[in-house]
Amino acid sequence: MVKHVVIMAGGAGKRLWPASNRETPKQLLELNRGKSLLYGTLERAFALDVEGRVIIVTHQSQVEGCVAACRDFSGEQRRKVLILAEPVARNTAPALALAARWIEFNGSPDDTVLVLAADHLISPVEAFARDVETASLPASRGFLVTFGIIPTFPSTGYGYVESSVGDDPVRDVLSFREKPDRSRAEEFLARGNYFWNSGMFAYSVKTFLEELASSSPDIAGPFAELEASSFPLEVREGVQVPSGLAAVERVYKKTAADSVDYAVMEKSRRIKVVPATMGWNDVGSWDVIAEESLTLPPDILGEADGSNYVYSDLPVALCGVKDLIVVIKNGAVLICRKGESQLVKNVVDSLRETGRDELL
Repeated sequence: MVKHVVIMAGGAGKRLWPASNRETPKQLLELNRGKSLLYGTLERAFALDVEGRVIIVTHQSQVEGCVAACRDFSGEQRRKVLILAEPVARNTAPALALAARWIEFNGSPDDTVLVLAADHLISPVEAFARDVETASLPASRGFLVTFGIIPTFPSTGYGYVESSVGDDPVRDVLSFREKPDRSRAEEFLARGNYFWNSGMFAYSVKTFLEELASSSPDIAGPFAELEASSFPLEVREGVQVPSGLAAVERVYKKTAADSVDYAVMEKSRRIKVVPATMGWNDVGSWDVIAEESLTLPPDILGEADGSNYVYSDLPVALCGVKDLIVVIKNGAVLICRKGESQLVKNVVDSLRETGRDELL
């Protein structure tokens, strides 16, 4: 089994505006039947009973929210949690470089790591644990391992991983493909050796840092300047959190911003894929939340059509309408037709471009 779990929890979740904002991003929202998505990710991490640490990498403004997500866990579980804070968002490659350097100083370069996103839904936990166990062996042998999700429809919203043909539980990665158009997605689905890119990985710290240095020296170089003393910590509610960010801030001023997919995975020749058996959903839109019935029932007045979905701080009356998504949170209102909630991202981009930061 892997030694540590690293949870990436720094995203903004703009597709779930207005509930998700800078102070309360998607992973901290109570979307999973009264619990946050980060809480569910921590549950899965603890279920693996790893020997090492459960490391949450997040933006400095979200540290308190991450601490709060840990409160309902036992004292023994909280003692395993370490929160590393980023002074500014630089995408996932720097976030994972930060975690890797901490493990290098406080564990061993040979330690293996499981990387999870804080905002995924995964079940059952038994299948999840089996998939992680499958990935742990090639990870310990010097490979970067990604988890491929068996596609159930020709999605144009996910990137794809092309694997070697066969039924092996661990396969070679032949290529990464960007989000395709409909016809190409249908082709990928028909071929049978294309998987959705889950954004979850397993690797040893040594392998990750070597591949990062080879493919993205503009990121690896600044992080090489960190020392063991660069990570001062204190304990807050049983969880270790940063007590200072001076050294990390100096590094982040120098490092490039890039995703781990572009910075490392798509450039490496030391990569494998495990076709996952677990159920997976990245909770990427209000349509997904409505379809999965994740949230607790709201206070709906009037003659509500069962086809509508409401997530609101206030009682909502719906009359004579159907197939709507209504979200009222943080002093803003979203109304869209079901099937169109991906357009919320355009609204957020427009608000940012027009200087309406108070709504973000």
